[in-house]
Amino acid sequence: MSDAEVAAPRTVDPVRFALGAFAALGVVLWVVAFLSHRFLPPDPLVRQSDFFFVGDALIGMWVKFDAGWYHLIADEGYSFVSVDRQAPVAFFPAYPLLMRWVGFALGGHPFVAGVLVTVASGLGAVALFARWCADRLSSPAVRFSVAALVVYPFAFFLFGAVYADALFLVAAVGAFVLLERGHPVLAGLAGAVATATRPVGFALVVGLVVLAVVRRGGWRRLRPADAGVLLSAGGLAAWMTYLWVNFGDPLVFSKIQKAWGQESGPATWFKFDLFDRVRAVPCHTRGFLGGSAPTCGPEYGSELLYTLGIVLQGALVVAALVAVPWIIRRFGVAYGLYTAAVVAPALLGSQDFQGSGRYLLAAFPVFALVGAAAEKRPAVGRVALGCSAVLLVVFTSLFARGYYVS
Repeated sequence: MSDAEVAAPRTVDPVRFALGAFAALGVVLWVVAFLSHRFLPPDPLVRQSDFFFVGDALIGMWVKFDAGWYHLIADEGYSFVSVDRQAPVAFFPAYPLLMRWVGFALGGHPFVAGVLVTVASGLGAVALFARWCADRLSSPAVRFSVAALVVYPFAFFLFGAVYADALFLVAAVGAFVLLERGHPVLAGLAGAVATATRPVGFALVVGLVVLAVVRRGGWRRLRPADAGVLLSAGGLAAWMTYLWVNFGDPLVFSKIQKAWGQESGPATWFKFDLFDRVRAVPCHTRGFLGGSAPTCGPEYGSELLYTLGIVLQGALVVAALVAVPWIIRRFGVAYGLYTAAVVAPALLGSQDFQGSGRYLLAAFPVFALVGAAAEKRPAVGRVALGCSAVLLVVFTSLFARGYYVS
């Protein structure tokens, strides 16, 4: 071995680091979720009862809330009555279809399949994100970026929760990585999976088209093969066609949000529900501390947790929006526009920011920006990531116990 080889610092492969970090943290979160689900008290408001299925003793902590809708779709398909009644057409098809197909391979267990699809998607998403970061950041910044993603307070949606966010993230990051490596058709196909997974998929179409133009140096230099990125709209187009043929309205997935109290309008845009909850905080606090608060309802602690959670999610949405100009400067206009398009529905489409925490997982350039900043001030970065990790553990425990944390 030469002196140069001895002196050269050893570098960790970014993908290997990402896989190791995901596996190590995954063990911690699974243990926390399992123990919380089995031995700690559930949300006293009982917003939703537990599901009972084969294997629920082992993975029931990940099967909450919207998991029931995904199971219904995987088992029975789609139905719709009116926009005033909740129905499965509000949920995009890619994730429940995978639950159906994988569940069939497992002998008919869609919930088990959902957990496996989430874990596999989360693992792939973290690995691809590390590769994407390695193309534009130093090794320390890559490690900070990966850490920022996996210890994000709502990252438990990548580790087993039966929700579609992990599938969307792996498809979105994969599409960008494929395009940057000169595979526009494959990028478009990966993008089609994303647009068939979540409504925010239109953000990916915008990002891929702009990135294709930027890579060629302008519209006039585009090649015929670059049109492959337009395939990314295929998932959304196929879903809307299905809704049109079967229910007479290609936009029913959006209109039915009214049944969840998320209809478009001033009450949603300006977060009237959020402000009502914030105004009730002093009352809930007095009740939680043992004071008299007869008009606030009995479950002060649960209500306080809910309010604190949506305030945190709102702050994260605003922070992501503020980060867009820095993302444009550091990573390019395509990623800035993509991030803005991901954040916009979270900002305008939720009555109180609930759910925004997991929606922001799709805004992966934000985590890379955090990693780049942490490299410059590593001590501050480690403290911030440590605090985020603590919140992740707390939220994982709460989710496993049926608290509606995102």
